[in-house]
Formats: sequence, C-alpha cells, structure tokens
Amino acid sequence: MMDIRRLVELDSDMPDYTSIVPVRRENLQAPVYRQICKLILQGDVQPGQSLTVATLAKALDVSPMPVRDALSRLTHAGVLTTVSGRTLGVPRLSMEELEELYQVRLEIESIALEWAVAHRTDAFEANLREILVDLIDAERRGDNKAFIASNHRFHEAIYQQSGSEILLGIIQTLWLRVSPYFHLLDAQGHLQMSNECHEAVIEAIAHGDAAAACRALVEDIERAHVTLVKMK
Repeated sequence: MMDIRRLVELDSDMPDYTSIVPVRRENLQAPVYRQICKLILQGDVQPGQSLTVATLAKALDVSPMPVRDALSRLTHAGVLTTVSGRTLGVPRLSMEELEELYQVRLEIESIALEWAVAHRTDAFEANLREILVDLIDAERRGDNKAFIASNHRFHEAIYQQSGSEILLGIIQTLWLRVSPYFHLLDAQGHLQMSNECHEAVIEAIAHGDAAAACRALVEDIERAHVTLVKMK
C-alpha cells in the first residue's frame, strides 16, 4: 500500500488546473439559452406546444446537454412546464395568472422606464425612433411575427437604458411567460393602438417627462391585457 505521505507528495507535483474552465459546454450554455428564449419571445412557440431536447439540439446543431440545461432553467423560472409525460412546453395561462402578470408588469416596467428617462441620450431616442419605423411597417403589412420581434426590441431597448441588470432579469422572465400570447393580438386590431402608445412613449422620453411616458406604457400594457382576456 502506498504511503499516505508519498501520495501527498505526488499530488503536489501535479499542475494546478483549478483555473481552467471547460470550454465547449460553458460556451454553449449561454447562446443556447438565448436562442430558446428568442423562440419564445418572438411567438414561435405557442401555448401548449411541446419542446423536445432532441428537436432543439438538432435545430441548434449542439449536443443535448446545453439544451437540457436551458430547458431546466426555463422550467424553474415558470416559463416552461410539463405538457404531457416528460414533454415540456409553454403553459396555458389561467385568468388569474394573466392578471398577476399584468399587475407585476405595470409596476416593474414602469420603474424601468422611469430610470431609462433619467438616463436618456440622443442615441437612445434615435434608436427607439428607428425601431418605431419597423413597427409601423410591420403593422401596415399585417406581419404579426415581425411586429412581435420589433415590439420586443423596442421595450428591451427602454429597459436596458434603465441600467439595472436586476430589473432586466425580472422583466425578461415576465415577457417569456406572456410573449407566446402576443401572436394572437393582430386579429383584434391591436397593432395600430400599440404603435400609438409607442409613439407617445418616445415623445415623452424626448421631453424628459417620465410620468407621461409611464402613462403611455401603462396604456400599451393595459390594451394588450384587455385583448388577451377577451380571447380567453
């Protein structure tokens, strides 16, 4: 039997690998998570529709492990749930859940907008106006998918300007839970009304009027909520 002191001596001669991070898995986890979030945020995954590790791994051209990690993370956040057996999917929200998401969004997103107004810049305002052009174009073409994507860009740009990673994390989870329902809103003529609110938000930001900006944002969130409730 090897002497314990000799074992310690041998171990001390080994190189120190503690600073090395597994490259491939670590590098894949974040982009795979972002890609799956993008699918959900853009309305590509409908409520009740299933997601499988194998299908996503093939589409993303990765091994199942980072996909499984991403789905587990989203499940813990309440974004995904078990649809049937071991299959995961976007949950069908109850009226109570829709109402709770609505109330929380009003509070959290208004705070983020207030902070964004306080940190506004010319480049920030110009970016919002550019996105509004895309929103109006998508509305006129009746392209709901393009509208959903630009709508997310618009709101995300505002909340990023708040400078708070904590707020961004909370808001992203809220949007991941409600975004799958946004693809249903065009049938109710919601897009034009939403763009009216977007334009009002921009003008209020340009004038440094946080209260007016929040009123327009609240109206935008409220109109979408009312439409979704009618469709339940």
